[in-house]
Amino acid sequence: MMKISRYFLLNKALFSLSFLLSFNLFALGISLSEAEQIAIKSDPAQQIYQYQQASLIAQGSVAGTLPDPMIKLGMANLPTDSFALDEDPMTQLTFGLAQQFSRGSQLALSQKGFNQQSQLAVLQGLARQLTVKKNVQQLWFNILFVEKSLTIIKQNKQLFSGFYADLQTQFSLGLADNDDLIAAEIALGKFSEKIASLTQQSLTYRSLLSEWIGQNAYQQLPSDIPQWPQTLAYVDAFGDGNGGHYALLSGHPKAKMLTQNIALADNGIALAEQDYLPSFKVEVGYGHRLSETAMGERRSDLLSAFISMDIPLFTDKRQDQKLIAAQQIKGQKQAEQRLLLRQLNRQLTTEIVNYRQLKMRQTRYQDSLLKQAKQQVKLLEESYQSNTRPFKAVIAAYIHQQSLSLEYQQLYFDGLKSLSNIRYFQAL
Repeated sequence: MMKISRYFLLNKALFSLSFLLSFNLFALGISLSEAEQIAIKSDPAQQIYQYQQASLIAQGSVAGTLPDPMIKLGMANLPTDSFALDEDPMTQLTFGLAQQFSRGSQLALSQKGFNQQSQLAVLQGLARQLTVKKNVQQLWFNILFVEKSLTIIKQNKQLFSGFYADLQTQFSLGLADNDDLIAAEIALGKFSEKIASLTQQSLTYRSLLSEWIGQNAYQQLPSDIPQWPQTLAYVDAFGDGNGGHYALLSGHPKAKMLTQNIALADNGIALAEQDYLPSFKVEVGYGHRLSETAMGERRSDLLSAFISMDIPLFTDKRQDQKLIAAQQIKGQKQAEQRLLLRQLNRQLTTEIVNYRQLKMRQTRYQDSLLKQAKQQVKLLEESYQSNTRPFKAVIAAYIHQQSLSLEYQQLYFDGLKSLSNIRYFQAL
């Protein structure tokens, strides 16, 4: 059996040092916060909500304005035997104005309703921003996980490449078995396949991220990890016996949207109550007569004025039913709000529990599993050098150590994604 060469030990030391280093090995690019801002600014949905808000405000201005006055022009009492304008004393040229007035505060309430709907568009935009930020963060952490995994595997491949070179030298001198050489070749092939698979994943995630930040997704992402102290403090403060997160969640844009819907329903009730009040129409007319009296004097013109109104006397089939419908809509919106808060509360509680479990598992890997795997590799190296263990056992130990390292990285980045989900509920 061959002894492990100095070249192999040097590469192993370099690998261990690289593994302990943080992500500072990555080249700098745009930061995560910059990527979030780029995604939000370039999101077409924000323009949709802006246009929708402007449209609703304009509609509210229309709804709060009286209808245009009506002008009436014509002739009255024209004799059909002669069609003369100055023959009959009742014949006249008429000019009139008419204006319709709405019931009670109907105009003001209608405008208020459209303005409330415009605020819904604002809240939809804010909710969309939170979703965009979360999507960018999730993809960002997926890419960093893949890049970190690639770094670990490439370092292991480099380590085994040196090992394989030593084996070839020893084999040519008759100091190594052919089985050991083949085992090293298979390990190198698996490394290459794993690198290809991770590279494919990286390109997939970057393609998805490019939807939000364009070509910046294909640059090397910086490795700086956000601290998010506000989120960590909230997770630490939440105890198993807490009643829930309703105070926090009531400030979420989705919850605010339903609060706004309830206010809109209240306005709808007030609008339905206006139907119990009468509406008015005012008309003013002026009649110019062309005929003369028997004495040859010009006849006086005529002025007329009218006020018309509808009186809601029979309300059981119309006004009462409209008010009942408006009240039921408010009840529906209140129930929807309670349901949403319950759902969001359950989701946030589940996410906090998930994050805590991930942290516990990370600690287990750091405190025991990774150390045990490292110790196992060391012991198998010594056993191999003393010809008591086969070379395949050493390879298996290194592969196992690598698997544990990748599993730990997966847990680490899953924890970051869990924090990202919690921040979504915090509306941060």
